[in-house]
Amino acid sequence: MVNSPLSQSLRQLYEEDLVLWAEATANCLKKRDTQHLDWDSLVEEIEDLSKSAKRELESRLSVLLVHLLKQCYVEPLDGYRGWQLTILEQRNALKRLLKQSPSLKGYLSQSLDDIYEDALTEALAAYPDSLLPTTYPFSRSPEALLSTLFWSEPG
Repeated sequence: MVNSPLSQSLRQLYEEDLVLWAEATANCLKKRDTQHLDWDSLVEEIEDLSKSAKRELESRLSVLLVHLLKQCYVEPLDGYRGWQLTILEQRNALKRLLKQSPSLKGYLSQSLDDIYEDALTEALAAYPDSLLPTTYPFSRSPEALLSTLFWSEPG
């Protein structure tokens, strides 16, 4: 394939202004103008979409797990209401993310233990005297994880 001036400028634009590059690339795609596309950058961006969604899932799941640990295993403090609000916020965001990308449910299940280890480390740093479970204590079902009030269950 011969490098055209437009594809050369798109490649340069990618380095200088990502938003403008995305708009120009979208215009090429709308016109079915595959000759002028900056293919390497386009492939990189498409791959990054998946990575970005996974990073968001990991981050939100970690925050959720830290707050579930606090809510379920740390002695009652004034922060309880705040913990519950954070749990609700993260659950809602995770539900939206999973609705947009249902395939992330598999990634959630696959990465749960690693993310739990990080969440446990964070919770222990904040509450070193609390007895927190070293192994994952909650349901592994994404639906249950995003809806169950684990602190209300009889123990």
